[in-house]
Amino acid sequence: QLPPWMDRPHSVKYHRNIPRLVLLHDEIVDFANLMAPRPDELETRQQLVNKVTKLVKETFENDDCVVKCEVQVFGSQATKLLLPTSDIDFVVQLVEKEEDSNGGHGSRESSNTTTINNPNSQGLSEKQKQQIEMDEYNIQKELKLSPLARLGEALRHHPDWKNQLSYLEVVENTRVPIVKFTHGPTNINMDICFNQETGLLAADLMKRLLDAMPPLKPLTFVLKYFLAARGLNEPYTGGCGSFLLQLMIVSFLQHRERHSLQHGSSGGGGDTMNLGSMLLEFFELYGMDFNYLTTGISIRSDGFYFPKGAKGKKEHFFHSTRLFSLAMENPFEITSDVGQTSYRMQLIAKSFETAMRVLLSHTAEPVIYTESILASILPPTEEMFQRATMYKVYKIERQLKQRSGRKNDNDNRKRKA
Repeated sequence: QLPPWMDRPHSVKYHRNIPRLVLLHDEIVDFANLMAPRPDELETRQQLVNKVTKLVKETFENDDCVVKCEVQVFGSQATKLLLPTSDIDFVVQLVEKEEDSNGGHGSRESSNTTTINNPNSQGLSEKQKQQIEMDEYNIQKELKLSPLARLGEALRHHPDWKNQLSYLEVVENTRVPIVKFTHGPTNINMDICFNQETGLLAADLMKRLLDAMPPLKPLTFVLKYFLAARGLNEPYTGGCGSFLLQLMIVSFLQHRERHSLQHGSSGGGGDTMNLGSMLLEFFELYGMDFNYLTTGISIRSDGFYFPKGAKGKKEHFFHSTRLFSLAMENPFEITSDVGQTSYRMQLIAKSFETAMRVLLSHTAEPVIYTESILASILPPTEEMFQRATMYKVYKIERQLKQRSGRKNDNDNRKRKA
C-alpha cells in the first residue's frame, strides 16, 4: 500500500531514470503539504484560542488588583509549524498592583478588625468570634491564590469548560509553572504560563527564520513526526521538544550554508537545495558526527559551536550527571540551556543514525528499491490516510470554487459587453 502522501505508484522506468535523492525530495515536499494545517483546522484552533482568551479575561480583568491582562499564543500555534496533535501554548501577561504596607487585600489583620467592628458579632462568645474570623480569613486566602491556581479553578467550574475538559493539571513546582488541560471534543492539549517573554520572542524569531530559510519548514514537519512516532518528542520524558529541534535544524542549515559558500556551491548543484540530501546530512551530523560530550551550539551571529567546558560556559552547559546531553544556547537567554531536560539525547542520536543508514540503503549504490523511500523511516498511520482523503476533498472544493469564480467573472464581462 502506498503511503498517504503519494498519489500514485511510479513506473519502474521512472524509478530508474530519476535520481533517488530527487525522489526523496519530492516525498518530503508532499509529506509537508499533507501535514500542514488545513484552513478548517486553523479555524478550530482559533476558536479555542478565542475561548481561552475570553476565560482568562473574565477571570482576571474584573480583579481590582490586576492592572493589565493580555493573552498571546506562541510556539507551533504561532509559527504554524504544527502537527494535528500539536499543543496550543499560551502566555498570559499579568500585571498586578503592588501590595500596600498592611499586606494588601485579604491580610489576616484586616480580617480581624472587620470581625471586631462587625455589629453582628456583638454578644457572641469568644469561640464563635474566632470561628467567624477564621472563615473570613479562609475566604480572603482563596482570593490570594496564585494566578495559576485561580485559572485552574476557573476552568474547573466555568460552565463553558467544566464539561469539556478531559484532563486538567496545575503544575507549579517547575522552572516555568503552567496550567495543562485537554479540550475533550477536539482532543487538543493546551498549556498556559504567566509572564514569560522568551516564548513570544522565540515565535517571532522562528517566523523570521522561516522566511530566510525555506528548507526549515519541510524539514521541521518531517523531523517532528519522526520523533513523535518514536515517543521522543516530549521534553518532560527526556525527549527533544519543538524549540530544541528547530534550533538544531537552524544550526545545521547555518553551518551547511557556510560550508557551501566556502566551497563555492551555494545555490548551485542539486544536492545544495535538495531536501533529501539535507535530511540525510542532518541525520549524519546529529546521529554520528556531532560530539555531544564536548560541544555546545549557538545560532547567534550566523551560528557557531563552543566548548562546553569553556570559561563562562561550563557552569551552564556542562552537566556531570548527563554528559551526553545536547548543550543548546537559548538565543534570548545565553546562560540558559534549551537541551538540559532532554536526557534521552543518546537514544535520539542513535535513532538518527539508524534512519540515516536506512535512507542510504535506498538512495546509494547498491540501491534497495522501494516504492516510498520516506515511508522506510516514517510509518504511515490511519490518521494520515484520513487526512489524505480530507486533503483531496479540500483540493477538489478549492478547484470548483476557482472555476465557479472564473465563470462568474466571464458572465459579468459578457453582461457589461
